[in-house]
Amino acid sequence: MSKRESILADFSTIEKNLPTYTLKNKGIIAIPIDKIIGSLGRYLDFSETLLPKRSDGSSRYEHIKNLMEKGVNLAPIQVYQILDSYFIIDGHHRVSVAKNEFKAKYIDADVMEVKFDFELSKDKNYIFDSESTKKFLIKLEENAFEKETLLNNDILIYPIKVTELKSYAILNQEILDFKQNFNDGELLEKSIMFVSYKWYAERFLPAVKLIKQEKILSKFSKRTYTDLYVWIQKHKYFLSQQAGHDVGFDFTAHDFMEKYKDKKFPDIIPSVFTDIMKILVRR
Repeated sequence: MSKRESILADFSTIEKNLPTYTLKNKGIIAIPIDKIIGSLGRYLDFSETLLPKRSDGSSRYEHIKNLMEKGVNLAPIQVYQILDSYFIIDGHHRVSVAKNEFKAKYIDADVMEVKFDFELSKDKNYIFDSESTKKFLIKLEENAFEKETLLNNDILIYPIKVTELKSYAILNQEILDFKQNFNDGELLEKSIMFVSYKWYAERFLPAVKLIKQEKILSKFSKRTYTDLYVWIQKHKYFLSQQAGHDVGFDFTAHDFMEKYKDKKFPDIIPSVFTDIMKILVRR
């Protein structure tokens, strides 16, 4: 048998037919750890053996290790599957501990698979550049978001663009919640297009105007208004939980700016995305 040729996946070509590719939620399954070939977004924080490089990762690593040693049932990691390879979205430390401390061969994962509509060569071994993969998957998520919400970025005054995976899923769920809860069910019988544009006009646009007013985006290079909207909404959730009432977007934006204006993006993650930690232990 001839040796399989290794080639770098050409996402620039694939993207030309973006609407023909779909995302399939395979649910929670056990996946082989040796098929996890990369991280989407945190590949600079972990070595090839998935050991954390950053000093602030070691405490998290030890925390997860202690939980596993005690037999605590942790939530599945989240991954994207492309061909027979997996990329971590959330759960880097869980994989790292399972692989390096417990020599585990498999780990439970919530798998989102990219389905291609063309025949792939069996004689080629496809390899991936993490940054290109991430950008491609974000575009795929954007395409799915536009299909589901009918929001067209080509005509929006502030296009809904993100730089982090899963942000579109968060926004889509927010629109569905907006439809369900707006004004005692006023929107329940309305079309998804009507609801989506009403959400954009009444929730997203006012938030962007406030972000512009506070000049928050200038502190976060290479990020977007939508990134900040998602981060601030998450920050708002936790402030409201602490206060026992809805603190409002305006207050949250001011608080967010004061807390994070001098920080770089990686430093924000532990505070803004603490809900990731909340789901680590299944109740």
